[in-house]
Amino acid sequence: MPPASLVPDRQLTFSPDLAATIGLEEAILLQGLGNVLAGRAVEGQHVMLSDLAKVFPFWRRHQIEDLLQRLAGLGIIEVSTTKDPGTLRIAAAGATTTREPPPQTRNQQGQPPWQPSEELLDLLHLNHGIDRGFALAELQGFTVTDNRSQAERRFRQHVLAAWRRSQQNHAAFDIKAPPAFDQDWVPSEDALDIMSASGVDSEFIDSVRPEFILYWRERGGPPREVNSKFIGWVRQRWVRFQAGLGHSPEPQPMSASWQPSEQVYEVLSMSGIDRAYAEDRLGEFRVFWCDSGDLQTSWNSKFLQHVKHQWRWEQGQSKKQGTQHGGEQGRGQSGGEHRTRDRSLADDLSDTSWAN
Repeated sequence: MPPASLVPDRQLTFSPDLAATIGLEEAILLQGLGNVLAGRAVEGQHVMLSDLAKVFPFWRRHQIEDLLQRLAGLGIIEVSTTKDPGTLRIAAAGATTTREPPPQTRNQQGQPPWQPSEELLDLLHLNHGIDRGFALAELQGFTVTDNRSQAERRFRQHVLAAWRRSQQNHAAFDIKAPPAFDQDWVPSEDALDIMSASGVDSEFIDSVRPEFILYWRERGGPPREVNSKFIGWVRQRWVRFQAGLGHSPEPQPMSASWQPSEQVYEVLSMSGIDRAYAEDRLGEFRVFWCDSGDLQTSWNSKFLQHVKHQWRWEQGQSKKQGTQHGGEQGRGQSGGEHRTRDRSLADDLSDTSWAN
């Protein structure tokens, strides 16, 4: 049986290159429209949707209308409604408008200069979104030294290169420089939110940041995923820190002989608080919680919070005294003799915020 007998009905053809550019369905509709509109006068380009439904029986009417609008959106055709709701006016894009002709200046020999073909201008617009005016403006910097086909190819490359250069100045292509990876580097807000949601203390995050910066600077610079690396770095140390704080599954009371773990002093040291300062506050901490009878799963964590709270309070008092006394030195030192000098006895007896 001859192959032609397998398809006895009429056939619709389409360009594979065009289908790869604008889509398969759009290419089939555009090819069929070309056959429907062929030979019609401008005033006769009114097409009934029922006629298109006969040409494309495998599509419903609303599908045909959607495809027409897609072709119009691509700037290939122009679609407008008429008084008859079942009829549309369809024309090639720009067919109803007057195109600006290329400049017809003459060269030194009196001959018109070389001009790109309309097909090339349409191709630049369809495939790359380059409008006609931009392409024609590039004729000023283009010279023709070969035959027309080669000139068309070189002009296309010339216009594309100019178009890419112009796009490089677009704000969408601006790439912000990454923050400097020095001692002032801080993780992004997203990274901080992730660690905070995992229950990691913000002061602990800041305390391990200098070590992370030093580690990667000694290896030549920050890793590509610097924020992800920092999150992993912090989580590992936070787990070790939590384990070192001696969390108990059952709450325990404070004892008169209780001592914080060595890791508590290490964490305080990373925050700039020396061991002597912390030890000076250990006695009053034990007395307060022994008297309260409260139970805690980790007295190490409680003591860490207490020392940091006291440290912050005294640093704030030191700044206030420096302002009031013209920057007098030594008013806010960490020694115990200065800790409550600027508070009354009543304040000392009623203030239990340090125990939180």
